[in-house]
Parts: sequence; C-alpha cells; structure tokens
Amino acid sequence: MRMVSESQVHEEQVSSYGNLKEVGAPSQKDGCILIIDDSEMQLKSISYQLSKAGYQTIECQDPRKAMDFVLEKKPDIIISDYFMPDINGMDLGKAVKSNRETSHIYFIMLTANNKQSDRYKALNTFADDYLQKPISPSELLARVNSTMRLVRLQRELKQRNTQLEKAIRDLEKANLELKETQAQMLQQEKMASIGLLAAGVAHEINNPICFIDMNLGVIGEYIQPLEKIFAKIQECQRSMPKRLPATARNEIQALQKMIEETDVTFLLNDIKNIVKESREGSERVKAIVQNLRDFSHVDQTERKYANIHDGIESTLNIAWNEIKYKAHVIKEYGNVPEVLCYPRQLNQVFLNMIINAVHAIQEKGEIRLKTWNDKKHVYISISDTGCGIPPENLSKIFEPFFTTKPVGKGTGLGLAMSYNIIQKHGGDILVESEVGKGTTFTIKLPIDGKKENGD
Repeated sequence: MRMVSESQVHEEQVSSYGNLKEVGAPSQKDGCILIIDDSEMQLKSISYQLSKAGYQTIECQDPRKAMDFVLEKKPDIIISDYFMPDINGMDLGKAVKSNRETSHIYFIMLTANNKQSDRYKALNTFADDYLQKPISPSELLARVNSTMRLVRLQRELKQRNTQLEKAIRDLEKANLELKETQAQMLQQEKMASIGLLAAGVAHEINNPICFIDMNLGVIGEYIQPLEKIFAKIQECQRSMPKRLPATARNEIQALQKMIEETDVTFLLNDIKNIVKESREGSERVKAIVQNLRDFSHVDQTERKYANIHDGIESTLNIAWNEIKYKAHVIKEYGNVPEVLCYPRQLNQVFLNMIINAVHAIQEKGEIRLKTWNDKKHVYISISDTGCGIPPENLSKIFEPFFTTKPVGKGTGLGLAMSYNIIQKHGGDILVESEVGKGTTFTIKLPIDGKKENGD
C-alpha cells in the first residue's frame, strides 16, 4: 500500500485539474458554493476550478467562522473538509442542518478517511454527499453539477409551491367573495321582496282602516245628539207635574226604570271612550302602515335627500315589538340636514344595528340613539348596554358569515351588508366596545352623498 501525504494529494489535485474541461458542465451557472478547508492549497485549488467552471465560490479557511459565512451568504452548496482544527466537519454539518435557516443547504463532505462506517454515519446524520480524497477532478465537477441540479429543482419546486399557495389563496378569496356576493344578492332580493310585501300589506290595510276611522268619526258625531236627547228627557222628568193621569204616570215610571236598569248615562260615556280609544288604535295602525311604506321605499330606486330621523323613527316602529320588552330607547337627536342617500338601504342598516343592540342586551337595558353633524358629515351612533364584543372579535365583525350566535340564529351577513352599504354611500362605520358594558356603532355619512362613479 502506498502512503500518500496531504501535500502529495494537493500536488496531484493541482496537476490533474487541467482535465476538468472534459467534463460536460452547463455553460451558465448561478450557484453559490461555500468551500471550507483549513488547507489553503486545497481551498484555492477547489475554488479555482469551480470558478472556472462557472460557479460563484466563497472560501473559508477558518472553520470557527464557517457558520457565520453560512448564515450570511446562504450558499446553495457547502463543501467542507472533515478533519479540521477547533471544529470538525461533522460538528459543522450538524450545526448547519439543525438551523432552520440553513437546513436546506446541500452539504458535501470532503475526507481522506476511507472507513465506510464513518461515511455512512455522516450520510445518515448531516451529509448529503461526500468526496473521497484524493479528489478526482471529473468526479468533483460531476458531483457538484448533479447537486446543483437538485438545488435548482428544489428552488423551482419551492417557487411553484409558492405560486400554487398564492393561487389557492386567490381561489379561496374569490370563492369567499362569490359566496358573499351570492349571499348579499339573496339577502337583497329577500329585503326587496319584504319591501314589496310590506308595501302591498300597507296598501291592503290602509283602505279598510280609513273606512273604520271614518265610521268611528261618524259614530262619535251621532252620539252628540243622543246625549242631548237623553239630557232633555231627564230634564222633563224632573220638571214633570205631580198630578198626572195614571196611565201617563205609569209610562213615565216604566221609562225611568228602563233608564236606571240600562244605565244609559254610563253607556253614553263609555261609547264615547270606546270610540276615542278605537280612533287612537286606528291612528296607530295608520302610523304602522306609513312606517311600512317609509321603510320599504319600494318606489325609490334612485338617490334622494332624506331625513335621517324619519328613517330611524320608522325603523324603531317596525322593530318595536323586539325592543319594548328588553330596552328603553333614549333619543338624542341633533340638528342635522337631509342626506343624499338610498333611504331604503339606510333603513336596512338602522334595522340591523338596532336589532343587534337588542340581542346584545341580556335582560333589560338601554339603547341610545344620537345624531349630530360637522357640516360635511352626519353621524348616527347606536349604543347599547349589552354584553359587549370581545377584543379578539372586533376585527372580524364586518367579515361576511362571521357570527357568534348559535347555528340557525344568525347568518353573519347583517353587519357585513351594513358596512358595504355605508361604504357605497362614501361613509364609514366605527365601533367601540367593552365586554360587560356595551357597544357603540357610529355611522358616518357624507351629507352630499358619494358620486356614482366612486369619486
């Protein structure tokens, strides 16, 4: 067996590297290779030949600084000698592979050790490949070319995975937007149908209510002469002569008895009260009918200047059956101008906000409605003394389909639709909430509206 010294190995390598041109290496390379060896001769030789083959090389003769080079330069391949002072190639390889930032880097071990067990150990723990000293120039370049192809394939796979992940995210976003649009269209169709139904019901109710109200008025007028007649009868009874024929006296006594048994005085007074209460009830029904008309705005498909307070009031009346058992409503209306808007859409926003406020109140609480303006915008705040919204949910409440209500109790579209409606009006919705104390939604609307083209 011929013993070969390290200097002889280096000389053989240097003298034989001229044959590297015969290896079919790619004509264009963009790989970066870090070479770590405490032997300057071997370091320069490998670096020179790989550079000549088209690769970018980084030389590191001090193994103690090798990890700093790896972290700073992020090479594609590391070629490291095994036996080095202070830190050997195995420890360096383990350090590279255990670091999340560098674990993907291909590690080629360079060794004169021909023990198979050591090579297997290196390959099983940290090394991706190894080169046996003395190094064959052809094998060096072939191994590097092969490894660099893997690097490029890995890089391409990573890029394609990134593109695929982006495509999946875009698809998920588009799918969510499609679902949101479909749900909003269904909700808008539903609200339009409800508006048409409300307008139809209002029309059907309005006619008979008008008849009832008119007839009650006539009954009230008819009672007045009856009262006068009854008063006159009583006056005649009191001024009647004491001596009358028996027949007349009997008739008068029978009439008196009938009046007392019937309690005509009570009946006349009670009829007046019944007519009064019935007319008040019919006025209430007429007001509800008008609120249904105002709320639906079926015939209003274009923007118009509308009184915000009228919209809030009609919405309160529509939702009163939900409100009256759970909340006391406090109104703090300011002096605000009319707003250029789609009234029916704003009424839908008010309804969503008010119903949410009612549902947030557990037993009995307050809902405070406040309006004001700053000459450019009108503000409507709707506050409740309910359970409040947890901080982690505040950023999600306007997302489509987000709801904290039990399954079947909410669609998660109410606030999302409200936000979109206000955004389309050129406005904004702000929310403040504290768990256990309540929530305030503040709607900001431009007085002159938002132009159709989005300006």
